[in-house]
Amino acid sequence: SLSICLGPSRCQPGPGRLLCSLMHFQPAQGQLSWCQGQQELWAHVVATAVGPSGDWSQQLLVLLQTPPRRGVTSRCPGEHGSLEHPPSPHW
Repeated sequence: SLSICLGPSRCQPGPGRLLCSLMHFQPAQGQLSWCQGQQELWAHVVATAVGPSGDWSQQLLVLLQTPPRRGVTSRCPGEHGSLEHPPSPHW
């Protein structure tokens, strides 16, 4: 499953941050990124390594450290070999 949620920032007060999660996948090769428009974002993006979900599957988390802004659409395209049509949820 691939989803985006708005999470609080533990390090900084103020608006929350967007968290994209790819959960419950096998094999362990998965990829996530953040995009605005057609541009992939590299700055202000923190990703975890692919790791265990606790149920013999894998998970991957990617945090966009800048708060969402009105009128700006952020997408989180996900890639995994088991997906024919990779999802790209947006906020």
